[in-house]
Amino acid sequence: MNQEFHPEQIKQLLNRSLAQLDQPTLACLRNARAQALARYDVHSAAPAFAWASLWTDHRHATDSHRKSYYLAAAVLLAALLFSGAAYWHHTADHDVSDVDIAILTDDLPIEMYVD
Repeated sequence: MNQEFHPEQIKQLLNRSLAQLDQPTLACLRNARAQALARYDVHSAAPAFAWASLWTDHRHATDSHRKSYYLAAAVLLAALLFSGAAYWHHTADHDVSDVDIAILTDDLPIEMYVD
């Protein structure tokens, strides 16, 4: 019973079955197809950032989903703060090796010694 059908065979079978259907059934099928195509066109014409509303629309979210949204937002915020602090610390860390070399070779100007 495990037969493989090719698209052309499926098309022929559907056309033969279509000839056996009565007019009210065909009308219902046409109506259902038109409704499905209308829904498809609406979804395909959605804006590029329509998925973003999934994160902001919590009307249908359960409490566990809300908690996971807030947890994900908190983790993202913590990661941003940590990376910003690490970057600031790295840029604020001065390279004192040039000053040490200048002190040892007496190439340091007198202004550096005056406070």
